[in-house]
Amino acid sequence: ADKDVMPFFTLPAEYAFVARALSQMDGVGKNLDPDFDFISASAPYLVEIKGAKSYLRDEALKFIRGWQDAGVAWQKRLLKKSGFDASRY
Repeated sequence: ADKDVMPFFTLPAEYAFVARALSQMDGVGKNLDPDFDFISASAPYLVEIKGAKSYLRDEALKFIRGWQDAGVAWQKRLLKKSGFDASRY
């Protein structure tokens, strides 16, 4: 399957080098500190690269999704406490 896709997939060398460098920085960070999160550490610099409007939109969507996930988790806990068993349905 891979050999069928590879002729159509080309990646400029610059992107491959950047991806490798990012991967290595993430690995070094995790070796030094297991709780290291490369994306969170680099987020302030992404504003300069992506532009403020795009960055703020993405952050707002992440915030909203977080609230949605918390709401679903709360509903699941509430149903479980009230004795609802989803496996019966």
